[in-house]
Amino acid sequence: MNEIKRSKGFYYLEGVGLLTGMIIGAGIFALPFAIARSGLFWGLTHFVVALALVLVIQGLYGDVAFLTEGKHRFTGYVYKYLGLSASRLALLLTLIGYYGSLLAYGILGGIFLNNIFQGILGGLGVFGFSVVFFIVADIFSLLRFEKIGVINFYLTIPLLFFIIYLVAASWQRIDADNFAWNLSFSGDWFLPYGVWLFALTGFSVIPEVRDIMRGTTLRDLRIVIFVSTMIAAIFSLIFALGVLGVTGIHTSEEALSGLAGFLGTRGLIIGSLIGFLAVFTSYLATVADFKELFRTDYGINIYLAWFACVLPPILFFWKNIIGLTDILGFIGAAGLGISGVFILEMADRMMMSSGRTRLNPYFKWLVALGIVAASIYETWSIIVK
Repeated sequence: MNEIKRSKGFYYLEGVGLLTGMIIGAGIFALPFAIARSGLFWGLTHFVVALALVLVIQGLYGDVAFLTEGKHRFTGYVYKYLGLSASRLALLLTLIGYYGSLLAYGILGGIFLNNIFQGILGGLGVFGFSVVFFIVADIFSLLRFEKIGVINFYLTIPLLFFIIYLVAASWQRIDADNFAWNLSFSGDWFLPYGVWLFALTGFSVIPEVRDIMRGTTLRDLRIVIFVSTMIAAIFSLIFALGVLGVTGIHTSEEALSGLAGFLGTRGLIIGSLIGFLAVFTSYLATVADFKELFRTDYGINIYLAWFACVLPPILFFWKNIIGLTDILGFIGAAGLGISGVFILEMADRMMMSSGRTRLNPYFKWLVALGIVAASIYETWSIIVK
């Protein structure tokens, strides 16, 4: 009996570690800026909405992954349950999500490297350091890291401790006047919605978490998904409010630069180093999962898959198409959000085919219509800026 408990505890630890490590990444650094632009009321409102949506969608995707035979990624599940046409649209959404994420990681990596080395290699600037980040990360992504998810989690731990330190150290400097409410539908009131979705979503690795949890039950997988999401949500909210309370309207787009006066040079370097490690490992984990999608669902050669993964983000970066916060907002709302509609329908059809209780049709359509409406509004907001 004790051996079974230890084994299950190991499954839980590895599953929570993998999913939490994947969720906590680039999105957390953009949250303070997004909330500063929208006002605290909308920041908290979108937090509640996004968290509820992510818990539902990731939970249902966990059900689909656990109860479906065979090894698949997102587009493979869509093809199995919804057909070829749907899988093609799902691939487009997946490409948006992956490429946008890699682009965001590259931009953040450049910002963090600039914070660390600006006194030594200041001439490169953020753009130059982002190029360095892409080159180094893409070379590393050629290697096969069997435990990249575990590595990602272990490097997320220092980030969590830094968040705790930051809030504890800044507690006396938090100014209530920095929390502007803004109850009106004006300005960037909708901005945090997509950023929160991006910051709290990690369903790309749920099939891997499913593989880890194969020796347990569906209930265990659901608990792992819930706990991982809540850990990420709590730390993200603490970080966002802690930074906003200190810097207010002067909050920088990646949070840390705006804290330079408070953190000091050493604190800024340490925070940026932790942030760099977080986005670097997230970049590697994302490329690894992206390659696996091409290989598992489409049978593409590993090197051709790698090339297809890493080239477009560099081209998008070079063209300087869109800013960091807008990237994350668009990916969260239009990419990850719409993917949730597919997950709702897949889960419903899986339940129907297996004789399980189907989703309430009113609930399914209400959530789906809400996701689509939010995606359209987010896209329109970015276009008209």
